[in-house]
Amino acid sequence: MMSEQKKKLAYKFLNRFNDLEKVVKDVGIYYLDNNKKIMVYYSQDDEYRDIWISYDRIWSFFEEFFLMKYEEIQGILKDWLEEIYKIKGFTPIFSYEF
Repeated sequence: MMSEQKKKLAYKFLNRFNDLEKVVKDVGIYYLDNNKKIMVYYSQDDEYRDIWISYDRIWSFFEEFFLMKYEEIQGILKDWLEEIYKIKGFTPIFSYEF
């Protein structure tokens, strides 16, 4: 279980991604940063209900800075995606590139 202080720091880091631009292209939903780089992606037709998160820009920070395990990262990202982007029912996984 993550401490409240660690959770606050995690959300503070994620705040920089609270204004991603949503782009819908065919069945794909992309969330882009100000440089038009994909940070988050999911498919509306994906039966597996995975949501891909940028490894380089988001996921790796939690591994390297917080030393979090895979399931912990999934949990914090799932909560963040639900709270900020209202994306529910998806499981965060990382992507090295889109």
